[in-house]
Amino acid sequence: MKGVFILLFIILILISGCVTNNNIATKSEVQNSNITVGYVGCSNTRQTVYGYQLVEGNDIWVVNMDNIHDYDSGSVNAWARDVEINKFWEVFNNHLAQYPKTNTIWWQLCIPKGEAKITYEQTFPVIETLREKIPNVTIYISPLAEYTENVCEITGVDGIERGISLAEELDLKNDDVLPGPVLGPLSLAEISDKGKDRCHPNEGGMRKMGEQLKQFFGKKSVNTAAIENFEENSTDSNIKVSSLVEKELTFEEKIWKKRIDDSIAPTPCPDINKLEFPSNYYQGPLIDTHLHIPAIPDGLPEEGEEYSLEEELEGRFGGPGAVLGFNIKMSQIACNLKREGTMKNFAFFPVYQEIPLQLLEIWNDTMYKYPEIFTPFIMSSGNDNEPNGFPTVDSKTLREMLAVYPNLFKGYGEIGLYARENGGSPALSPDSQMLTYIYPIIREENLVIYFHLEKDHKDNFETVLEQNPDINFIWHGDQLSISEVEDVLNKHPNAYYGIDDFWGGDRNLFLMFVGKSKNAYLDATNKKFDDIINKDVKTWKSVIERHPDQLIWGTDRGDAVWNYDLEVGQMQVKIARAFIGRLDPSVQEKFAYKNAERIFAERQ
Repeated sequence: MKGVFILLFIILILISGCVTNNNIATKSEVQNSNITVGYVGCSNTRQTVYGYQLVEGNDIWVVNMDNIHDYDSGSVNAWARDVEINKFWEVFNNHLAQYPKTNTIWWQLCIPKGEAKITYEQTFPVIETLREKIPNVTIYISPLAEYTENVCEITGVDGIERGISLAEELDLKNDDVLPGPVLGPLSLAEISDKGKDRCHPNEGGMRKMGEQLKQFFGKKSVNTAAIENFEENSTDSNIKVSSLVEKELTFEEKIWKKRIDDSIAPTPCPDINKLEFPSNYYQGPLIDTHLHIPAIPDGLPEEGEEYSLEEELEGRFGGPGAVLGFNIKMSQIACNLKREGTMKNFAFFPVYQEIPLQLLEIWNDTMYKYPEIFTPFIMSSGNDNEPNGFPTVDSKTLREMLAVYPNLFKGYGEIGLYARENGGSPALSPDSQMLTYIYPIIREENLVIYFHLEKDHKDNFETVLEQNPDINFIWHGDQLSISEVEDVLNKHPNAYYGIDDFWGGDRNLFLMFVGKSKNAYLDATNKKFDDIINKDVKTWKSVIERHPDQLIWGTDRGDAVWNYDLEVGQMQVKIARAFIGRLDPSVQEKFAYKNAERIFAERQ
């Protein structure tokens, strides 16, 4: 079974580049054969890609000095008209033939000031043409970089502003169109003095935007040494690295490949009208700091038999369980998060000891496709279903997991330190030896920790907070009283508490949220909506206002498959906006999203 992991990843390590200032990445077409990202745009676009290559980016179609002007004057309107006889599409077609594995396009919207009234309908033929040429394409849209000290004579202010608004419109109306990299801004020192238009970057400007492009499209490269380490430590000795040369996948390898492909497959994302809220609701951005992501099954059928999902399809609380790739896909989760109204989500990505490499491959691909939606946490659950088990893997295994895709994860958690029900693992103290060995890894990897404490963990937790002042800790749960929560926050600036129990104190409503019926939950919530908000305001408003910098909003969803449903997400957002609107205006944005951003900004 281990051979499939390396077989699935080997394509990633074939990509390489050769960069020089005068002739970039031209040594071998074989080196370029696995490039998957192309681009549409104008002269600034190709200059940005050239800058990307100057900073050793090698995953995007190659630009050389002898063809850097092939997109000159490539405005949105120029790309949209006369597709069959269009010189820009001829260049595009040549690139596509050279890089046949292209599945992603970066489109930079270049709009001259005389064309600043271009409409969505006039623009849409470019989207249609890209879909025809590259089935299942993902398109990332960016406006041109803004300028800090001058106005570009070609675009004027109007062309830049229309590019920004048109990018947002294309994103909102198309499920396969996503926000692209934000480039610039460009100062006068970063603009070429060779022309009078003051629009084009010099080498410093190209390098700056190239680095921004590289960061955005920087899909994490697989660490083959880390994979081999997993292979050596596995009990399955039937498949070795030598299986890489095999042309036919084994039965088990085919199963894993299908599950991975099904998990990350694209799905339709129909347009919806933007939700409107009463004026007394909070209207600004939201970051959900507590989102569980489902996993693929870790069992295999016998050859020739169907795999039974009966056990996986029952959730922890009796609802229909979410099984990634079977009844929910990452594209569906991302689509609904985008449409419900959250700007980003702290996503707990499970990585089980039984199938670590398959899951890591899925999460790496997810972050490549949806970097703007998820902040990735590694939820490395141990054997917590066993009486003598643990709620997390040990430090050695965690280090091996993190090494497969270096810098993929930003956080570690959620790790539930409470005792498991039904004969599972006992509680694990925050200052246990097991976790004491893990904290140095957290520090090395610059991660944030998310815990769910047990009821008697306050003193132990405070010990850990004092011993690790350079690590930010988030925790949630009702095991500590509100007075205990406030006491921890008062004494420890590196502690943050997540509030996610918006049930108005009604346990039955929570059980509905994780239970069998989406409609039952929505009906009950609608009927009790005002009571829920009033009771939660009474419970939490004064607490949040006493600790404006250390409390964050979340939903804690992800057990029942319908927890990822659009209507359910919209209800969670509605509750949040109604609740936050009742807080003092000075703390609303902090609780809604700024504290969540600051937790990670402090780790930079």
